[in-house]
Amino acid sequence: MNLIGPKSIAAKLHWVVKWVFYLAIMRVLLMAIAPLFPYNSPPLHHVSFDVQSGPLYFDIGLFQGDKARWWIWAMELVSRTCHAVVLYLLMRILEPAGGGEPFHPKTPNRLRMIGCAVIIGSILRTLFCAALQSRGMFPAHLSWQIDTDAIFIGLVLIVLGEVFRRGYVLRTESELTV
Repeated sequence: MNLIGPKSIAAKLHWVVKWVFYLAIMRVLLMAIAPLFPYNSPPLHHVSFDVQSGPLYFDIGLFQGDKARWWIWAMELVSRTCHAVVLYLLMRILEPAGGGEPFHPKTPNRLRMIGCAVIIGSILRTLFCAALQSRGMFPAHLSWQIDTDAIFIGLVLIVLGEVFRRGYVLRTESELTV
């Protein structure tokens, strides 16, 4: 089986990413309408969000008694929207690769946008954990740090975007040469 082209791994991966993207959009839309439900609505009693920054991971409930923690909801909505954007851009990168065209003219910009989204998401998660600590919701015995792995991956994606841009230029020049 080929890696690139019709009936290849890239074509099948494009299909998988497309469905994961659709599921991510449904999740974002469901989160967006959550404030429309009343506070005492049964579907919202068990809503909680996962917080992860570097090695830290814990769960925060959306409600504390009668009071909603809407700032947690808003941050989670921003995070899930960022994930959906990354999935959309990845889907758009895999589409021409599945058709046999890995050096599409828009691929470098899409890779750069994914890299920037990963870096911004990492910084937002760190700021979110800092806000949790300032509100006293962060366990004192745990420490958190900037997710340097995500920032490194974001930088690699930005550099990879430049590599793809130069590859596209070289391919275009070679097609003009007879």
